[in-house]
Amino acid sequence: MRLARIKGIDIVLSPVLIVLAVAVACSGFTVRVLMLVVVVFFHEVAHSLTAAFLGYRVEEIRLFPLGGSVRIGGLSGLEPIREALVALAGPAVNIMLAVFCLWLKNIGIVPYRHADFFIAVNTVIFLFNLLPALPVDGGRVLRSILSCKMGTVAATRAVHVLGRLTAGLLILTSLYRGLENPLEISMIAAAIFLFFAGDKERRMAPSLTINQVGAKESLLRKRGLLRSRTLVAAYNVSGSRVINCFVPGYYHIVFVVGEKGEVLGRVSEGQVLDGILRYGYNIRMEEIIKMHKA
Repeated sequence: MRLARIKGIDIVLSPVLIVLAVAVACSGFTVRVLMLVVVVFFHEVAHSLTAAFLGYRVEEIRLFPLGGSVRIGGLSGLEPIREALVALAGPAVNIMLAVFCLWLKNIGIVPYRHADFFIAVNTVIFLFNLLPALPVDGGRVLRSILSCKMGTVAATRAVHVLGRLTAGLLILTSLYRGLENPLEISMIAAAIFLFFAGDKERRMAPSLTINQVGAKESLLRKRGLLRSRTLVAAYNVSGSRVINCFVPGYYHIVFVVGEKGEVLGRVSEGQVLDGILRYGYNIRMEEIIKMHKA
């Protein structure tokens, strides 16, 4: 449900958050519901302000019970360090809010019962979002780091597997501790979310790589200069295997080697993308070479 639109940014509440808020409010915990919404909102605003400061365009803020998501235009993965900073901004604000509230509690401005809950919520959201799993912030930071070495597709797959292992460990831990505590039930629900949510990121990774290649072509024309890397591919290797090796932040030149070791030619990553878009992911590199020799 869209709550508001502020300076072109849609503020959207998740149905799960609405149902949870109503249920908790009916139980007499209205103040706690409001604190939860405020904490989540500030978490996402931190992402948005950092993205805007770095020159990205914020399009939507969506709020969930333990966090949210921000749709950011231009966030293609070409600059992993800057995108890691955007991801880390949310958890950093949660720690700042918790410390600030602890100070207010110690000087007697905020009642203990409200302060303890506010600090606990910030701490839980901080820890949850630093888990090495997609789509939470910790997973995005880890993927940004790994993509500088492995490429976006391989990095996404690695973090996806790690996220599933993390989710499974959370479920087993909660079952071992028992389900009498509502916190353990909430942890299992969050773990199930993590277990399945990463699938979307994994499926989207090849498309993200294609978008990165297209964006690098524009970036090259704009800047006039980019760092480069060289790859060597066998003639019978598919275009999809080659493009999945592309690393953000570098422009790739691919040398294609024939059956006897001879160099058949070289193509840019833009030409590899062109072949894939024309004839599909399974096009062989020797066919891409022929396309651009004709």
